[in-house]
Amino acid sequence: MSIRKRITVSRHKKIQAPLSTVVYTLFGAYLVPRGGEVHVANLLELVVPLGYSANAVRLGLSRMSRQGVFNIRRSGRNSSYSLSEKGMKWMEQGRVRAFETEHKQWDGKWRLVVYCIPEKYRSLRDKLRTKLISLGFARLCGSVWIAPHDARTEIDQYVKDRGMSGFVQTFIAEYAGRQSLREFAALTWNIKALARKYGHFVRSHEALYALCRKAQQSGKELTLAECFAQRFFMTVEYVSLRLKDPMLPVELLPDDWIGLRAQQLHDDLLKLLKPKEDAFIDSVLRK
Repeated sequence: MSIRKRITVSRHKKIQAPLSTVVYTLFGAYLVPRGGEVHVANLLELVVPLGYSANAVRLGLSRMSRQGVFNIRRSGRNSSYSLSEKGMKWMEQGRVRAFETEHKQWDGKWRLVVYCIPEKYRSLRDKLRTKLISLGFARLCGSVWIAPHDARTEIDQYVKDRGMSGFVQTFIAEYAGRQSLREFAALTWNIKALARKYGHFVRSHEALYALCRKAQQSGKELTLAECFAQRFFMTVEYVSLRLKDPMLPVELLPDDWIGLRAQQLHDDLLKLLKPKEDAFIDSVLRK
């Protein structure tokens, strides 16, 4: 498939990610480094070509505004958006999780979180589960969660801030089961499913990288808009994968873990596409 045809196919598929992820990625990758404020019209010009209707984007921005993640500055009929302190915090948490979290050396210990939260606090219990997943924990059984990471300080602060300290306990344990540690980790975190998703990302974007390099070498480079679209599709897909990745220590992962290849491929493609995508963003924001 030619590079032009490949680009056409990619630009006509909708990003398989929540609009909030798309918006946070836009702010983190492009807008915050350029001052952090964007006119609604310019934001629509960036997001709509990625597969969202203008109405869906406006509704999404309105929903995020009600959550308190934006500062809105109005001038006549025009509005400009920037991330509030809350929005910056959420965006930064996602950025760190997706791009800066590494496979840390493991001390061989397992961390357990066990909770018994009354039904009347069900919403707090659900939020705790979401928090544990974001920290790389997996449900071992019932209300018992496990991870190889030492996240005790963050968990203790989280439950303290929400008045749940009396319902949540943490433990440090050693595994004494019959399975190997890699077998145990593979089943507990469904590593095979994650590997398949990373494999799809690698196969798809290795082909794209080869096409982009070939186009560059032949003098038939992508347009500014095409570079932006391709890098953005890639980054949102990669971010979505990394947010689901528990980032287990390499001792618990298969040899030649494909997630590391995906990370290198993302970085290589970013380096290749960045100059032109930056030029595209600048041209939109100048309008």
